[in-house]
Amino acid sequence: MKIDFAPPRQGRRSIRLAFSAVMLALSLGMVWSITGETEAAFSQNASLMPSEEEVRAINNAIDELNFPWPEVFSLLEASVDGRSRIIQFDADVRAGRLSLHGEARDSRSVLELPDRLRASPLIIEARVISQSPAGDQETNGYPIRFALEATFRQLAGEQP
Repeated sequence: MKIDFAPPRQGRRSIRLAFSAVMLALSLGMVWSITGETEAAFSQNASLMPSEEEVRAINNAIDELNFPWPEVFSLLEASVDGRSRIIQFDADVRAGRLSLHGEARDSRSVLELPDRLRASPLIIEARVISQSPAGDQETNGYPIRFALEATFRQLAGEQP
């Protein structure tokens, strides 16, 4: 049996306590420095509300992205056969209008095209705007030029 009447050494314990106190003070200082500069206000770099023109441009872009382009292209591919071809395709998404300019082998194929387009539930109305001979330049077997306009059905959820 060993008996030691000397008081226990406090050196290590006090070093640990001092180290813990310093670490706690550093941690609190870092947290305070991070949150001390935070203010509940607009930053100076924050932009103002967009103008009416910018809002209109944003809405137009959203409308074009929401437009059913795959269905329109599938409809055109199914409606246009080897007797006609599309040269120019313009879509006015806001107005729900599609303008087609093309060439055809004969007048009958031009007059059948609106009927084929109207067969789709996507189209309300389709009509031939103009039809004329292609002219003196080379026609490549498509001697008739035409313009056609189609109106789309308003899509569900779309604003007027």
